[in-house]
Amino acid sequence: MDEADTPLLSRTELLGDHLLVAARPDIVYRSGVPRFVEFNIDGALGGTLQADLLAARFRDLYRPLPGGDRIDAPPSAVDSRFAEIRTSLGLSEGSRVAIPVFRKGAAPGLEDPDAFLAWLAPMCESGRRHGMDTVACPMDRLETGEDDVLLLDGQRVDAVFRLFLSFDQPPSSGLDALVRSVRAGRVRMHTPEATWLLSDKTTMAWLWADKDVLPEDDQRLIERHLPWTALFPAPGAGGEALLRHALAHRTELVLKPVGGYGGGGVVLGPEVPDEEWRQALEDARRTGRHILQTHVTPDRLALDFQDLATGAVEHAEVPFVVGPFLFGGAPSGVLVRHGVPGGGPVLNAHHGALMSSVVLVDRC
Repeated sequence: MDEADTPLLSRTELLGDHLLVAARPDIVYRSGVPRFVEFNIDGALGGTLQADLLAARFRDLYRPLPGGDRIDAPPSAVDSRFAEIRTSLGLSEGSRVAIPVFRKGAAPGLEDPDAFLAWLAPMCESGRRHGMDTVACPMDRLETGEDDVLLLDGQRVDAVFRLFLSFDQPPSSGLDALVRSVRAGRVRMHTPEATWLLSDKTTMAWLWADKDVLPEDDQRLIERHLPWTALFPAPGAGGEALLRHALAHRTELVLKPVGGYGGGGVVLGPEVPDEEWRQALEDARRTGRHILQTHVTPDRLALDFQDLATGAVEHAEVPFVVGPFLFGGAPSGVLVRHGVPGGGPVLNAHHGALMSSVVLVDRC
């Protein structure tokens, strides 16, 4: 990986459990069995606000109905996140935490900086409930002072809640200031950029490559819940054999960039013709850093969809992906993304999928 792609990365960062403080796997069910198609391990996890808001709305909708008292929302993903930020960074009461608004990679509808700042208000409120002076700000309001201390409007910043990927952002004075302060060890960050490396899909290929030397329980876990994954192009002499396999088994495979997000660059073999698949493989061979993964045909969810313009209701069975949030290893809210009638196969908000959430049902 090019060093320029990780400007906030500390090369002395130890790889340990402390990097697993924020995670959200993407889980697709096939015949009722959960398959982990991606692991998102980073501070820049999206969807906590949406999961909390929608779960609370569903809870309030069901509560007046018979048996509604047995329905509740999961623990708040937003509050779980900020409790972990304070604990994992060891922040004292009143510590100042900045949440910089970024330009590239924002969720659809948040491209306008003012809208983005307003959207982050519940996060700032949660941070304050957990004893931190939490402020959302445009990235370029960050600057450095004496000894590379990070400043926001002239006041020292103790920690930055990083919701962005640094390599994706256009040049800015605020990002430069953050890089200087992080490299000087003058500000803490949730999460350090080393966590982003753990989201790299190369790790999923390594699990399959090393499967036979792992304990038997781990082998069974991988075989049942992790779709077969291999680096593409394959290193060494296996490259041509893997290419031939990919060409012959298009309908069974997915091609993904290892460091992508938001569904960018994902090519589903069953959804494209042979020539488009061949071209995607050739492009990936040229650029490198992709994986091939077994395509998981997802179970479907029966939902009703209303056209807001006409009021017409359409019933459809759509694919869905489940993303439970884990902060400090503890589960909280759950982000669900599902398809729409006539929608595309990539289940991501950037590709037209809709967000939803879950409620908890007491069956006792």
